[in-house]
Amino acid sequence: MHTLHRYLSLLHHPNAADLIVLAGIVAVVASVLFLLGWSRPTTIFSIGIALEAFSGNWRDIPLPLPLDRVAFLVALLVLFARGTAAASDRRIVFRPIHFLLLAIAVYVLLNGLNAGTIEHSYGFYSWLDRLGAIPFLMFTLGPIIFGNQRQRHVLLVAMVVLGAYLGFTALAEGAKVTALVFPRYIENQALGITQGRARGPFLASDAMGLALFDCAALAIVAAVTWTSRRARWVAWAVAAVDLVGIFFTLTRSIWLGAIVALLVTMGAQPRLRRRLPHVAAAGVVVVFVFLVAVPGLITHVDHRLTYANSVYDRYNTYTAAIRAMEAHPIFGIGWQTFETVGQQYFRQSGTYPLTGLGLEVHDVFLSHLAEIGIPAACLWLLALLTSVGRAVLQRGPRELEPWRYALLAMFIVFVSVATFSPLSYALPNLMIWMMAGIVARDRLSVPRAPAGVFVVANRSPGGLVLFPGGTALEVAP
Repeated sequence: MHTLHRYLSLLHHPNAADLIVLAGIVAVVASVLFLLGWSRPTTIFSIGIALEAFSGNWRDIPLPLPLDRVAFLVALLVLFARGTAAASDRRIVFRPIHFLLLAIAVYVLLNGLNAGTIEHSYGFYSWLDRLGAIPFLMFTLGPIIFGNQRQRHVLLVAMVVLGAYLGFTALAEGAKVTALVFPRYIENQALGITQGRARGPFLASDAMGLALFDCAALAIVAAVTWTSRRARWVAWAVAAVDLVGIFFTLTRSIWLGAIVALLVTMGAQPRLRRRLPHVAAAGVVVVFVFLVAVPGLITHVDHRLTYANSVYDRYNTYTAAIRAMEAHPIFGIGWQTFETVGQQYFRQSGTYPLTGLGLEVHDVFLSHLAEIGIPAACLWLLALLTSVGRAVLQRGPRELEPWRYALLAMFIVFVSVATFSPLSYALPNLMIWMMAGIVARDRLSVPRAPAGVFVVANRSPGGLVLFPGGTALEVAP
């Protein structure tokens, strides 16, 4: 029991000695996995991504170690120990976007060190996930660890399984069948936020809704790409359950984002455009059935549609963030300091009550403007729009077309939630960056050349030279 508490304290207050202990634990786990012959980075990364749903709540299960972090560390160890050539038939081509992401991550790390927040768990893990260092890493590695159809199949299996679990949990929470909700901490009303709504292992309905939509989008990708008829039906069923589960999150930004995403994505494809009225009608029927069948649900929905306190929170945090940005335009007030330092920028309005003290800014971009300054926040936004925008707008190989449309839908919901919430959760941030990397595979990576073979490929705007063994070097036009 003492060891368990030691590990839990290690996660919240990491220091040099603790990190050495953690490295030792990871090394042991990696050794065991090697002995078992389970050493494919794609598989370990996929499992780690699915386990991100429990990120930040492992101690409530309870488990002594964050299994998602362990999985990522083990996958990286395996990847670098065996070499990327053993894990993938593609090689990364470093573009300016990679150096921009590295610069942003380093700057925010230094900003947080100066503010005194990085050495605390909330600042460090926000840097990893919310900014985030791990999503940037998965954007870089995505084109090679999920570079071919077999590797993407592994990821789809993991996301369909996660989607089945999240969808079932959302339905159980929405129908108030608490005996079916697992792990039990989800039903602990003393933990997390948005009690009374479907919030899943995240303990937050906005994160749950975004994860449900992401899983639904990838389940649809699985349904249109898998060859087994039985597997396709399972994927369609998971997608349907996840989309229904979004309703039970009772989160307006999720509802808005999901509706717009479905309209835009289906409208962009001629084959699906004519089915849009049928999908809309089916959605209305399903919502009506649940409103009638689930006791008290219509009251909860009406309460969410007319609830004004959260609107006041947003008004107050938005205006406080703008004042903080105006006072510190270059470097901001410090990474992850708005909940404390930002309180001095709140003012009583003459038209609505003063609420939101101690909360994060309910807008991701405004939060970055206030905390890290205008230059860094604008570079982060530029990196996001460039990464996702180029992946969505530039056509790639036919095998990645379903992924491109999935990314478009996921990004619309991501923007909707990021505009009205802090979006501090690991999985939703990781998914959008990783998907951008996967869809832009042919721009961010190249096939490896056989040993001893010289290949020169001309690509606009620059040429690309592959040397023996597949080493890639981008050259000026």
